[in-house]
Amino acid sequence: MFRTNVAAGTSTSMATHHRGVGMLGSAMLRAALLLLGLLALASGYIDVVELTASEIQEAYGQGEYTAEELTMAFLERIEKYGSVYNAFVYLNPDAIETARAMDKEYAESGPRGPLHGVPVVIKDNQNLAGVPTSNGYWGFRRSTGGLDMIPSRDASVVARLKEAGAIIMGKTNLPDFARSGTVSDSSAINRTYNSYGLDLVPGGSSGGTATAVSGSFAVLGLGTETGGSIQNPSAAQSLVGIKPSVGLVPIDGIAPLVAQRDVAGPMTKSVEDAAATLEILAGATLQDVRTYNGADAIPEEGYVSFLDEEGLQGKRLGVYDGVWGNPLSPEVEAAYDGMLDIVRELGAELVANVFNNSGWNEVYDDTPETYTGYAETLYHDLNLYFQDLGDTSDFNSVEEWEEKTNRTMGDDSAVSPFSVTESGSGGDPLTDPAYWEYAGWRSRIYLQYRKIMEEQQLDGLIYPFSSIPLPKFDEGGVGAITVPQINHMGLPQITLPAGYLDGGEPFAINIIGNDLYTEPDLISMGYAFEQATMLREAPEGPSEQVSFGSCQCTTF
Repeated sequence: MFRTNVAAGTSTSMATHHRGVGMLGSAMLRAALLLLGLLALASGYIDVVELTASEIQEAYGQGEYTAEELTMAFLERIEKYGSVYNAFVYLNPDAIETARAMDKEYAESGPRGPLHGVPVVIKDNQNLAGVPTSNGYWGFRRSTGGLDMIPSRDASVVARLKEAGAIIMGKTNLPDFARSGTVSDSSAINRTYNSYGLDLVPGGSSGGTATAVSGSFAVLGLGTETGGSIQNPSAAQSLVGIKPSVGLVPIDGIAPLVAQRDVAGPMTKSVEDAAATLEILAGATLQDVRTYNGADAIPEEGYVSFLDEEGLQGKRLGVYDGVWGNPLSPEVEAAYDGMLDIVRELGAELVANVFNNSGWNEVYDDTPETYTGYAETLYHDLNLYFQDLGDTSDFNSVEEWEEKTNRTMGDDSAVSPFSVTESGSGGDPLTDPAYWEYAGWRSRIYLQYRKIMEEQQLDGLIYPFSSIPLPKFDEGGVGAITVPQINHMGLPQITLPAGYLDGGEPFAINIIGNDLYTEPDLISMGYAFEQATMLREAPEGPSEQVSFGSCQCTTF
């Protein structure tokens, strides 16, 4: 009933704005993709643009196509357009074989679940056994002059996708060490572009996943977040993103940035797909003991059961008051006001000035002087991750990598070069007083937030993603509003497509939970908003004349 855009602007043509595509990085990849593309053409046309997992399951049930045919169709699209966007670090040569196995199983015993035979992507900081994990860094792949960082086992989230019957299409680009929330430029394969315009930033650090999903090179994908890296690219490319509560989804087998804040979550084109994926990812494992904190909060009936078109009815939500960020630009403010009108019509009560005179600023601004900020435990966390890789990796510590390469890890990153060995205190953070001072502060701001939520009887907050329109490259940061507040507190958040601004930039809103493990409420409210508005539109694709260019992904 609210099927309108925020503004009349439309997306910019990919072909007309693409700035010089370089030479193809892998002749072997091109030959493989061309062959797979021919096979896809022979299989019959399948329109993969904007497909969701639920639509695929319906098609499988009606015998419209098989997982093998669908996978070939996605590979054909990657072969045609993938180099324009440069989202992939690695393409899985076993995807077709996996699809055939899923078809055989489907015929014999039916689907495993909602992701059976669904093509997905994972971010290239998430381990896929036997395949190098680049973490965006040239130094973690022999093919780019470094050492192969090859894990002996899958990350738990990857293993759970496989167990659910998903088809891993490939691994996606990210900035070196996931250290940007605006761009996904890496020293491994260079720049990833936004599916809505090659001049717009794609968001980071899960920008490769966002581009692959929004550009319909896969149905859905996984991102990670330490400080905005699910919400930023989801908002930048009009996707649904769930940044889960800390401890709900395991992060073992994922290259860390700050392990105490790191999370992994789904990035999809629909709330239903996001809920179904979260249902698969969430749950306790001994590989990540934090997951036992959230295990009891996982609903027995599953997250999909909370999809409710009346999910905003009777909810009390705090609206943006400027305390967590900058004043809204006029264009963003107008778009946000329009979304709030819709939320009111859907039955929600909106509450202003939530944080004014609440004591929030006094507590939040009392940051410990010893807190070093961004990536404060990276050296320690990375060394633990390296040790877990096993003997399949060329190295198992920061020191071993630096000794073998005679380089300083991190100092030649594509974005913000730094030294891993000099990040934070360097040693075990549990023996560092600064770590415990920061932990105490995190607890205090969380308790203050909970006090405000309870006193005002709020079900959460509803904020615009950013205070400014999505910038172009070299125009600065994305202006995210809820970063780093929700990350410090570990709170869940859902990012929702909310139309497009006059220049064609995607606009998004965030709904933040009133407590940890309130994902069911966020899914319910998010679904109600989505179904009433349906504001996501497919990006305009590149010209079919665009051919191979700067894709530097590899196959193994």
